[in-house]
Parts: sequence; structure tokens; C-alpha cells
Amino acid sequence: MKYASTRLGEFEVPPASVLTFTQGLSGFELETEYAVLPFDVNTESPLHWLHSLTNPGLAFVVTNPFLFVPDYKVDLTAADKTELGIGANDTLAVLVIVRIPEDYRQMTANLIAPVVINEARRLCKQVILTHPDYDTRHYLLPESVRKN
Repeated sequence: MKYASTRLGEFEVPPASVLTFTQGLSGFELETEYAVLPFDVNTESPLHWLHSLTNPGLAFVVTNPFLFVPDYKVDLTAADKTELGIGANDTLAVLVIVRIPEDYRQMTANLIAPVVINEARRLCKQVILTHPDYDTRHYLLPESVRKN
């Protein structure tokens, strides 16, 4: 199916690739259908777009947190697992929302509120973590890169 984007123009998403949020993202609870799209189709990147399929102007930059924080942990409650319909053989993916300021070297990720995806069922949920080492603005690049 074809969709519109104010950032990317028109794009196509096969029905099997549509992600459905059980409750929407925080602040965007009514937006429940998204797709993960390349950040730039011409460049390999760890960044992607999490783009709404109903609102052409709503898209979030996301990344796999394990690329930047290898020991990142997402603990799901029994209710989270039920809501995501997690079965014994289901694979989960985790994405975090990235903030890219004008100086891209200062980009940060929200490690407190990751998006968990049940890849088999295409169900998603944003969960809130209480891990003391995580915050909403975790720098993705090392300090040596940020200071240059």
C-alpha cells in the first residue's frame, strides 16, 4: 500500500510490514500504525524512520539501542508480554527514539522509553523502564567525538 510523508514523499509498505501499536506512543496515543523505513535509502545507517501510516507529518528517528549500549536491558512485565502477544518462539526487536540537534554529534536516545516489537505478530508497545543508569537523553557518540 502507498503512503504519503512530508519528509520522504510517497512510500510503499507491504501489509505484512505494518507495525501496530497496542497503545500508541506517549503523546501520540491515537496514532497506532507505523512502518520502519530507511533513514536514507542511498546510505547505510544505524538510524531509521518510525513513520506513521495515518499522519504524513509524524515520524521519529529511531535506532537499535544495542548498537550503542551493548548491555542495554529491557525488562517486560507479564502484562507487557500479554499485550504484545509474545509466544515461545517469537522474536523481539527494540528501538529507541533519537533526538538529532543541529550539531548531530550531540544526538541522544531515549533509553527510558523503548519501543518493543513482536516481529512475528507485528505488535508494538512503548514501555517505560526504571533502570537507574538510563535516561531520556543518552549520548550516542563518545565524548571525544562530541567535543571536537
